[in-house]
Amino acid sequence: MTVRVGLLGAGGFGNIHLEGYLKNPNCELIAVCSRTKNHAENAAKKFSVRKVYYGENSWKTMLKSEKLDAVSICTPNYLHAPMALEALSNGIHVLCEKPIFINREELEELDNMIKATNLVFMTSFQKRFNPLIPLLKSIIDDEILGNIILVKYYFSHYGPYTSWKALSEEKWFFDSDMAGGGVLLDLGVHCIDILHYLIGDYKKIDGVNSNTSCINMKDEDNCNVLLTFQDNILGMVSVSWCNYPSEIIEIYGAKGNLRVDSRSKRPLSYQPKALKKNKLIKKAYSIKRLSSNYQDRVIDHFIDAIINNKHPSPNFEDGKKAVEFILEAYDILGK
Repeated sequence: MTVRVGLLGAGGFGNIHLEGYLKNPNCELIAVCSRTKNHAENAAKKFSVRKVYYGENSWKTMLKSEKLDAVSICTPNYLHAPMALEALSNGIHVLCEKPIFINREELEELDNMIKATNLVFMTSFQKRFNPLIPLLKSIIDDEILGNIILVKYYFSHYGPYTSWKALSEEKWFFDSDMAGGGVLLDLGVHCIDILHYLIGDYKKIDGVNSNTSCINMKDEDNCNVLLTFQDNILGMVSVSWCNYPSEIIEIYGAKGNLRVDSRSKRPLSYQPKALKKNKLIKKAYSIKRLSSNYQDRVIDHFIDAIINNKHPSPNFEDGKKAVEFILEAYDILGK
């Protein structure tokens, strides 16, 4: 089977998706759509895509006109849910960048649509494909650290358009209506998704604080969330658009602790030293510098799920739980 693919959103992330599809032997790139003409045309030329659509509502035309099996949605956040709903209603499988919705009304519509279809919906949480993450889960599940007491996830960079360059001149990340939130929605969804994968469902949010200290915007550019998981495991998510780029996961158990620094040459460190005897610890410790992008693995997993009629991971429910966490935190902040 060859999966006929279309792209919605030909910016930086869209180009990363196109590169992944081009490498996959089971894909055929059919069409690309962007609000901006030159972005659509440049992406089509670079990745040998047949058809080009551009303009504000051209994505609707593309979805109805082309015979597509799947689409990637790589547009500003406020378009994610409307585009996913339209694609699903046209019988098209969806790979959607995070967040997959930005309010509860969109959630309800998506939830109803997903329940009414057998189509594949995958949330593009590419950090799940970091090779250390499944090893961390095995270490936790095998109780090598004993009962888990506390988990922390710290994630920061200098913010959109500074830490990475956008193709578009429109700084929609700083527009509340288009983005749906600030740094917590942008980076926090990754953090809570990984912690949910490792630990399980969270039980409650215990506290949230935030400020806007380095970017001229309405929403938060720094945020901390305290939470409690099932089995009373404590957690903390801390994100920033104002600090030196860092990404650190810490896991504390009764028998030892682990620290993963994604930017380090040797990402994993642990205590006590006696843990080095464990095979899983050895395997995790042997992994050297991590990639900053696992999007090709996301694409391959998505295509495999379509061809073999599998449930993808991360799926709609994973994307849903991550955004629900953010919206609950925003409720506490009064947003």
